[in-house]
Amino acid sequence: MHSKFRIIGLLAVFLLSSCAKHIGEQHEQAPIRVKTMVVSPQSGRSTSRYLGTIEPVHETPLALQTTGRIVSVDVKNGDFVHKGQTILSVDNTQALNTLNGAEAAYKHAMDGHTRASKVHQKGVVSDQKMVEIESQYAQAKALYEAAKQQLKECTLIAPCDGVVSGLEAEKGQTVIPGTKLCSIIDLSGFRVRFTVPEGEINSLADKGVSGIVECAAAGASLPIRVTEKSATANPVTHTYDVLASINGGADVLRAGMVAKVQLKAQTDSLASIVIPSKCVLLKPEGHTVWVTERGRAVRRTILIDGYQADGVRVLSGLQAGDTLITEGYQKLYNGCEIAGDL
Repeated sequence: MHSKFRIIGLLAVFLLSSCAKHIGEQHEQAPIRVKTMVVSPQSGRSTSRYLGTIEPVHETPLALQTTGRIVSVDVKNGDFVHKGQTILSVDNTQALNTLNGAEAAYKHAMDGHTRASKVHQKGVVSDQKMVEIESQYAQAKALYEAAKQQLKECTLIAPCDGVVSGLEAEKGQTVIPGTKLCSIIDLSGFRVRFTVPEGEINSLADKGVSGIVECAAAGASLPIRVTEKSATANPVTHTYDVLASINGGADVLRAGMVAKVQLKAQTDSLASIVIPSKCVLLKPEGHTVWVTERGRAVRRTILIDGYQADGVRVLSGLQAGDTLITEGYQKLYNGCEIAGDL
């Protein structure tokens, strides 16, 4: 009987040790495969690429300040016009009649003022009466000048040399005061407008960032310099409008051309560490990354200095020679064993 119990006890011990060994084997995890890169400093400049549109530096919108029916359109879109050249005219019949009446009233008031001035010196006309005559004369003159301006407003004149753009007015159409009728584009200078994502706008912290613009339609590659940046982002696209002046190209560029923009964004005069932005994780303790130390994963807190097109500039927390985990870090925990070749 004792032998029987002894055998059963030995079997139980064997089974328990086998289960424990099996459970221990289950808890041993294989190394987690990741991709890594060795951190190294970059030069102080990086190149960013964007898509933009060519537009003139100077574009003058034209409108009339009078109501009238268009009787003639003397130019068409694309025509080059000189300063003072007529663009279109509206019916000036009413304005001309007003001017004729105002001119007659002005001449009558001027004649009365001249005669009154002569006799006023002799005391025939009192001072009070002379003040009244001078007031009537000034009013008639003002109405005459206003009538001349009203007649002048019946003709739309080019204020400068340039090319007509956006002209949609037609003969017989009624003009409403202040309505844009066309624009005059000055072809002596162009600029490029493009958008920059909010994650990259800080790389253009200072105006004067230089680069080049390429226009396939014009077959041109020209130097540019950033001159303006929008202070607020587009709420839908989260991008900022940026303008850059173009040096040259007036003979080949045209408004509306699609352009490729390449900017050399100034970051620092010294070399800096730049890492892919996807590696940076925002945690309660701040910005963190995963690095490898003796074959193990370690979470490290870093301090960032800003963003640029090719990544994040690191101010502290990383140094040249560190091995940064770039992919596969989602399953990591501090101290876990890692392997390469994800």
